[in-house]
Amino acid sequence: MNDFQIFLDNSLTKIDVESISKVDAETYKYDIYKEIRDMVIEARNESGLTQKELASKSGLTQANISNIEKGTTRPTIDSLKKIADATGKRLVVQLANREVML
Repeated sequence: MNDFQIFLDNSLTKIDVESISKVDAETYKYDIYKEIRDMVIEARNESGLTQKELASKSGLTQANISNIEKGTTRPTIDSLKKIADATGKRLVVQLANREVML
């Protein structure tokens, strides 16, 4: 074994993987765009609307609704407001403490 490999072996055994806090680990998993997609799909389903019907009521295209739900498009606040209005919801944007996300 060469000196560098010995150095790596010794260094890697000193790393305390357990010291990573749950909050830090959860923060990396947090995906706001997935949360938005899920909320759009839920609002549409609760309203009993198809993507085409939601598009018509919101003034967006069906392709745009589909892309938002698939995650290929990141919706603007304006688009989210139109979707909220079309589904009888109110768009609320807030910054919450990280503990709320867990």
